[in-house]
Amino acid sequence: MEVTGSAAAAAPPRPRSLLGWYYRIKYSLFRRERRAPGRRGLIVLQIDALSHADLRRALDLGLCPTLSRLIREEGYALRHWFCGLPSATPYCQAGIMYGENARIPAFRFYDKKTRRVVTCNAPQGVQYIRDRIQAQGALWGGSSYVNLLDGDARTVAFTVATRERLSVYRRLGGTRMALLILIHPIRVLRMAGQAVLEWLREEWERNVGELARRRTHSEGIFPFVRILTNVVVRELQTMAILLDVYLGVPAIYSTFMQYDELAHHFGPSSRAALRDLRRTDARIAEILRMTRTRAGRAYDVVILSDHGMTPAASYRVEFGESLGATVQGILDRLAARQRREAQQALASYAERSEYAEVGARVLDTVAGATPTRARLLRRALVRTGRWLRRQYGLREIILPEKYHVGTRHEVVVTYSSSLALVYFADADGALDAADIAGDARRDALRQALVEHAGIGVVLSRDGDAVLAMGKQGRSWIRDGRVVRAEREDPLTIYGTEPFVQRAIEHLVKQPNAGDLVLFGAYDGYEIISFDDQIGAHGSAGGDQVRPFLITSPGIDVANATIEDARDLHGLILSKYALARDRRPDGVERRRDATAGAR
Repeated sequence: MEVTGSAAAAAPPRPRSLLGWYYRIKYSLFRRERRAPGRRGLIVLQIDALSHADLRRALDLGLCPTLSRLIREEGYALRHWFCGLPSATPYCQAGIMYGENARIPAFRFYDKKTRRVVTCNAPQGVQYIRDRIQAQGALWGGSSYVNLLDGDARTVAFTVATRERLSVYRRLGGTRMALLILIHPIRVLRMAGQAVLEWLREEWERNVGELARRRTHSEGIFPFVRILTNVVVRELQTMAILLDVYLGVPAIYSTFMQYDELAHHFGPSSRAALRDLRRTDARIAEILRMTRTRAGRAYDVVILSDHGMTPAASYRVEFGESLGATVQGILDRLAARQRREAQQALASYAERSEYAEVGARVLDTVAGATPTRARLLRRALVRTGRWLRRQYGLREIILPEKYHVGTRHEVVVTYSSSLALVYFADADGALDAADIAGDARRDALRQALVEHAGIGVVLSRDGDAVLAMGKQGRSWIRDGRVVRAEREDPLTIYGTEPFVQRAIEHLVKQPNAGDLVLFGAYDGYEIISFDDQIGAHGSAGGDQVRPFLITSPGIDVANATIEDARDLHGLILSKYALARDRRPDGVERRRDATAGAR
């Protein structure tokens, strides 16, 4: 695949037209950011958590007309691929952007050395991962929008972790994003109207779900998260991408996160999640239109998902308690039988969270700081806070309880949707199956988890192999294949393909994976989620490991082997990446012209 400078790679002709003058005037504030034309650029648009099967379902329903046209009429190729394990965004984005995703065993995991829970719900957790990546990112000199990782991009907005430490203001896009908002007054007005409609839509769907006894708890702040992601963020990232295409930025990677939020809440094949794809499809159409009319260079386009999602049932709803409560209950019963003090377990999630009334508390704080003479404003803030507390504050939500583990905690449990990790924190370093079997309490906890109806398989290291324990049998994986099984192999339901077995072995053998690795019970259709979700990903089983990949005609990967997110880096992104020892293709055109004159 050739992406170096050529006549074919030059920027498309830009006829003098009213449209050309419109964009020239509209983006005049950014003219110094124009890039020198030359090599072909790359645009990667990620639709978070959309599996190949659910994309096909959306295409059949006519919900993605732009993607359908690309595949049917414009020579774009659609295929599925295997994302590796864990099937989670931090692992997959690190692999795609850097070709390096080791030591990321889950969305949430425990660092025994520093005694802290690393959660990618928090910026410091994602930065922990970013700081340990040594490889160069494929976005050097480009842009990263709404991603967990920056890929070494020059320009970022709504990107959680970056190569250099940035203020929150700059991480959200800084002055550049503020100027973009100012020059798009119509879009801002549209966002305001869409925000109201989105809130009404959420209220309707939530009440319908509760009447239908949907099997999950309502999340207190989810309506506001939904407005932020589905309206504000989607509009702002589209505005930023359109500007970058006009300027000729060489590499752009942006994640549309809206489907993931809705699919976790309503289910991956739900009407609410699939219907929202129509709006993402419309934004993709805008971006493609800009690449064909006013782009600063020629672009190849990749549209993909980082992983998929499997229909799920909430562990807490099914069994009346969280997994952390289950583990603590087992430890308490063991201690009672042995007449000794119980080990203390820390779960990264709590049944009730101090964050449940965060919106109301913020308003209370602002009201308390408001001058007494502004009585009307104070009264309005207090009343609004009471309304929020009444409507949402009493609803249970799922947010991290703690990030640091005290010395008294001997067992740490972290949940990542359908994947959970159990660490024996009173032992330094990773434990082997023999270490667990040699301690009566650890072995009893492991056996109790194996027998629990909500847990499908319990995995652990066993010498140079991985031991998988299920209710009806056990098996061992070595060198990417099952080398021995006793009675029934508990991994069969999760996938018998060699690449699935290799991924499971790789996951469990990561040095910071749990001493016990748990997959939610899976019946071939629905999996147990340890988080409060009805759409899950993180482990193996079902569509969560089968995302989609759409590539433009200039990128041929139809017959390529893709068995981990790292493979996409080697097959596609690295071909467009600039070497770090070269000047990033991101200087102003005026300066390039001056240098050429010398």
